[in-house]
Amino acid sequence: MSAYGIASLKADGARERRRFSWLSRRGRKAIAKRGLKKGHGKFSGAVLFLMEGHALSSLDCFSAASPDAMIVADADGLIRHWNAAAELMFGLSVEQAVGTSLDVIVPEQMRGAHSDGMRRLMAGGKPRVVGSVVEVTAQHVDGRQFPIEMSLAMWSENGALRFGAMIRDVSKRRANDDRLHHLAHYDQLTLLPNRTSFLEKLKQALSEQLPSTVMLVDLDRFKEVNDQLGHAAGDAVLVETALRIKRCAPAEIATVARLGGDEFAVLIQSSADPLRADFIAKMIRDELRRPFNVEGQVMWVGASLGIAFAPQHGGDAATLMGSSDLALYKAKAEGGDQICWFVPTLKAAASARRSQEAELRVAWEQRQFELYFQPQVALKDRKVVGAEALLRWNHPDRGVLQPGAFLETLEKSSLAAPMGRWVLEEACRQGAKWTAFSPNFMMGVNLFSSQFKADPLPAIVQSVLDLTGFPAHQLELEITENIMLNDGGASKGQLHALNDMGVGLAFDDYGTGYASLAFLKQYPITRLKIDRGFVSNLRAEGEDAAIVMAVIMLARRFGLAVIAEGVETKEQEELLRKWRCPQAQGYHYSKPIPAGDFEEQFFLTPDKQLTSQGR
Repeated sequence: MSAYGIASLKADGARERRRFSWLSRRGRKAIAKRGLKKGHGKFSGAVLFLMEGHALSSLDCFSAASPDAMIVADADGLIRHWNAAAELMFGLSVEQAVGTSLDVIVPEQMRGAHSDGMRRLMAGGKPRVVGSVVEVTAQHVDGRQFPIEMSLAMWSENGALRFGAMIRDVSKRRANDDRLHHLAHYDQLTLLPNRTSFLEKLKQALSEQLPSTVMLVDLDRFKEVNDQLGHAAGDAVLVETALRIKRCAPAEIATVARLGGDEFAVLIQSSADPLRADFIAKMIRDELRRPFNVEGQVMWVGASLGIAFAPQHGGDAATLMGSSDLALYKAKAEGGDQICWFVPTLKAAASARRSQEAELRVAWEQRQFELYFQPQVALKDRKVVGAEALLRWNHPDRGVLQPGAFLETLEKSSLAAPMGRWVLEEACRQGAKWTAFSPNFMMGVNLFSSQFKADPLPAIVQSVLDLTGFPAHQLELEITENIMLNDGGASKGQLHALNDMGVGLAFDDYGTGYASLAFLKQYPITRLKIDRGFVSNLRAEGEDAAIVMAVIMLARRFGLAVIAEGVETKEQEELLRKWRCPQAQGYHYSKPIPAGDFEEQFFLTPDKQLTSQGR
């Protein structure tokens, strides 16, 4: 008996990966690669060696105990040996299988190619499949198809060709591989492609030099849903968001993915048409403007979108995604519910932000920040009754900087939380010191939006009050309209908790924006601050006078305190006193000054009178 081929793997068990369609492939690959389980090659190689070297009758005992199907066929493709494992795998008994064509286990769509391969071998063609472990698709007698891993041998027995196959059903392994692939490439909540899958598609499109549009979509008020209704409700919103975006950008024209959190992405391949992108973006924005019905509650979430095109805004995935992200950043910075397009100037602005953030970190480490204080005066007797704490940056090159020069960058950096606590702590520590000279001295501290997104603000405030000994009822936290508008109501619960602690809440710059009377009902405001824009040009008659008088009357009717900012002249002070405005602050009394100067100017010592000087 002479061996025509050998069907074992390397002696060291090294794995060989090929993909074939039975005996037909002529070296061409046809079915997806799959890794072979280590050790299978050694075992199957040894068994096929026995197949090759012994008569079929000698194989019966060995194959009967094998967990893998063992099949031998002749040159005509007729089955000559069929073990018990083959019976279970293919649903045919030995009696049914022996003498039957191998076609019985070959899927119909592959039979023609299989027959061609057999004829080629009979004509003396070189065996390509023999000698390796391959993965193909087989067929059960009931027509069900399933993946198998097959080791093949071919030999001559008494002058006749024989083919041996050792077969293992790898359905479970294939299913597990598919499951792992799905986990690695798809978001398990929305079932959309994930970031990895999206970037692979984007890289493929760019490698083919296809014009492409990348659109990033970020929900504006998603945190409110999680905070108010819980994460299960948040998940429901994300699932619904995915469905809405897919309706606007169907699979025929786009790939929709969830990148993580509340951020989604849309890839429009073979198109960098601004008109088409604008149309789809507006549809998505309008869809996400519609309310979400979550657990019987109606929630408005909204979204911001950033758009960039390839190749003009980036020839590689990282650059193009970065350009889209800069456009999204601009949309969020403009208040949300916006569609923004990438323009080159956004890169310069981002570079400036990064540079300033690096400066801020150095300034924080070197303690270049300081609090200034501006007095708040009771108009009935011109006594200083409190102060507003204002952050200043003692920049080594640019001098003393006000928050307008750096606050936007600060709020979006990781310094926001520690800086916010430091400001609060320093102000309360100073306030506690000054209560020795004025027992009811009030201290006002400005909040910024990021302080509501870190650790719970009420807990931080309570910790600071405990540390400094400053009374809660003498602390007043100032909030702006933007905080209330842009967080979708997420701050409301925290503000109520602060109010329950006895902390005062002042509505800063009231009257300058879109704030309605509803805010005064929904939020536990204790004081209105009349914006300096209405006070700086104040006269006895005119629109500014009407607005100031209206705010004073409104505060009185709502039972709120009121203070006028930006008082610069004696005449303005007299008008405010006439209209029964209880308090004022501004340059007429003092510009914001360091704590030491504040004490000196307003005689905050036991033997001096606590009275503003005025001008």
